[in-house]
Amino acid sequence: MKLSDIASLQSGLVLNRKEARFPEETVKAYKRLNLRSLSSYNEIDYKELDIFPAKDILDQAILTQPGDIVIKLFTPISPVVITRHDAGLVIPSQLAVIRIFNNGILPQYLRYWLSTPEVSDLLQSLDGGRAQRTIKIGTFAELEIPVPPLKEQQIITDMVSTNLRREQLYRSLINEQNKFTMLNIQRIIGGKR
Repeated sequence: MKLSDIASLQSGLVLNRKEARFPEETVKAYKRLNLRSLSSYNEIDYKELDIFPAKDILDQAILTQPGDIVIKLFTPISPVVITRHDAGLVIPSQLAVIRIFNNGILPQYLRYWLSTPEVSDLLQSLDGGRAQRTIKIGTFAELEIPVPPLKEQQIITDMVSTNLRREQLYRSLINEQNKFTMLNIQRIIGGKR
């Protein structure tokens, strides 16, 4: 089944159309996604969000909503599922949003499938093969999505979630071990003086 059969796809806002140029023009300040805010752990990195001063109240269509999948419009697409906590963020034009309207697919499963190396390779080959070339919304819409039963989708998403948590813990442990090693090296160097 094609992605367009199960979800709507839309690119984000061209920011300069709604951005307040002066503080007195600002009607509302929003938090805005950017390329850095989609983390490698498939979640929003809140330290990387920008502030977007809007001269109008923005349409809900270009703000994140729970269950959305936000992607970059070039590979790696770094798909992220939006939670209740992530709702209301401005989606800029370098990103796109996928909104599932078919109850037979879990957002977390689709996010996982979109993040596989096979999909990344396919997207690169379909849109010219250059790593940083923009991928058209129509290219995403034509992707054929394998849709296993919901129970299997849930098993897959649980496995992926567990694996990501394990990877985060390993990386944290490695970082702490590196700090410990550098501290010991500095003590040895300092002790020889």
